[in-house]
Amino acid sequence: MRTFISILLLISVVVSGITSMNLFYQFDFNTSAVLTIASYLSIVFCIYALTVGSKKTSIAKAK
Repeated sequence: MRTFISILLLISVVVSGITSMNLFYQFDFNTSAVLTIASYLSIVFCIYALTVGSKKTSIAKAK
C-alpha cells in the first residue's frame, strides 16, 4: 500500500509541476503559484501520513 501511495504521489507532483510550468509560461501567475503550493503541501502531508501510519501506537490501559 505504501508503494502505491508513493507512486501516486510522484505522478501527481509531476503532473502538477508540468501544469504549473505551462500556466507560468502563459502569464497566469496566480494559478501557477496555487498549483506549486498545493504540490508541496501534498508532498509534506503524504510523507507525514506514510511515516505516522507505520508507527505502532501503544495505548496505556488504566488499571
